[in-house]
Amino acid sequence: MTPAPVALLTGFAPFRHWAVNSSGAAARMLSAARPALAARILPVDHREAGAALDAALAAVSPDIALLTGLADEPCLRLERAARRPVHEGGAEDGDAAALHGVWPWAAALDAIRATGAPARLSQDAGRYVCETVYWRGLSAPRRPRLVAFLHVPPIGPDWPAARIAAAVGACLDAALGAAQNASSPAKSIASK
Repeated sequence: MTPAPVALLTGFAPFRHWAVNSSGAAARMLSAARPALAARILPVDHREAGAALDAALAAVSPDIALLTGLADEPCLRLERAARRPVHEGGAEDGDAAALHGVWPWAAALDAIRATGAPARLSQDAGRYVCETVYWRGLSAPRRPRLVAFLHVPPIGPDWPAARIAAAVGACLDAALGAAQNASSPAKSIASK
């Protein structure tokens, strides 16, 4: 029997006026419900978050890394690419250097939408700590087979923490299923 893929889920700590960061809340909820899931809450600081992600990747050695962060919009955004952060030599107005995630994109969108949550693909993870963490995950020396970044809405009346966690869990499950299938003979991960 093939061992189950090891998964890492990250979220962020509170920042600015967000007393609760929905990404961190979802990561905590999912790790409480899934003891085999490694979850880490990252600080909202470019260098500290990058260092914390490096430490988590080294400690967990995941096959799958779903990195999440808060975006103030009523939709989940599955990010396909990260640009080189400014503090790592990227240009302020956009850098041609980009790294692309590897994820079962269509299956993940379908799984998220099956929870009743709207979701879309995005090519722009933003020029903030979310993109820094995504770049760091994609450029890690021992990069997981599957890496993606998912922006989630803030917690509110239409978006209770449990709804956000269910959508994040569905996105993660799509990758776990793809990775498990890829472990079987003659199977591969659909990454486009």
